[in-house]
Amino acid sequence: MLRIAICDDLPDQLAKIKTAAEQYFGAYPDEQTEIFTYDNPLIFLESLDKTGGFDILLLDVCMPGIDGTRVAAEIRRRKDKSEIIFLTTSDEFAVEAFALKAAHYLVKPFTQAQFGEAMDRAMVPFAAGQVPKVALRLTGGGTRALELNEILWIESRNHTQVVFLKDGGSEEARESLSQLLSELEELSPGQFVSPCKGYIVNQKAIRTVEPKAIIMRSGQTIPLARGAFREFSDRYFAYLFPKGGRT
Repeated sequence: MLRIAICDDLPDQLAKIKTAAEQYFGAYPDEQTEIFTYDNPLIFLESLDKTGGFDILLLDVCMPGIDGTRVAAEIRRRKDKSEIIFLTTSDEFAVEAFALKAAHYLVKPFTQAQFGEAMDRAMVPFAAGQVPKVALRLTGGGTRALELNEILWIESRNHTQVVFLKDGGSEEARESLSQLLSELEELSPGQFVSPCKGYIVNQKAIRTVEPKAIIMRSGQTIPLARGAFREFSDRYFAYLFPKGGRT
């Protein structure tokens, strides 16, 4: 059963969002859901420990006491992977919202079709064949969500992380290299590793591991830390063959 939580301090908005959610799930009679409503963000946060958490959160941004983005930040601090949809009358918080791995940012007033689109995005992880994505905060502003297999390697340059992509392009991200590695590890344990200072590589994109370098399938050579060949190659082999061993 999917557990949905709605938090908005305005009773009329709370009712509208709940009605929209009920209409959305009405089209999916086989999907069992339970909807909870909260008009106080602090009480909502307190309820998380008591209720066991939720699958999808619909959060108003501008609320008294603590705004929706701070609520979401606290949720992420707890390693909660709930899908979050922000709802607000302004788009000024969009960048911050997507940095918190929001599924969607919906500006009020919204139509049922717009609400449905937001819910479709939030529902993706609960469908078969879900492909995990990482949200990058771009140096030029905005956010881009990338499927993990689109990323070949990440290189740190002048306090900016350059993310090299399978299609030959690249993006510049504002997060630190350690932040990106932590996020990627959480999404897909073991897939992304650091072969030396300043680099992260996607192990699925490696062609060969040599004593002093890693050769990517794209042909790019990534340096390997001195003396790290044995440890890295063993780790790479273990990732490729998690249940096997050397023969």
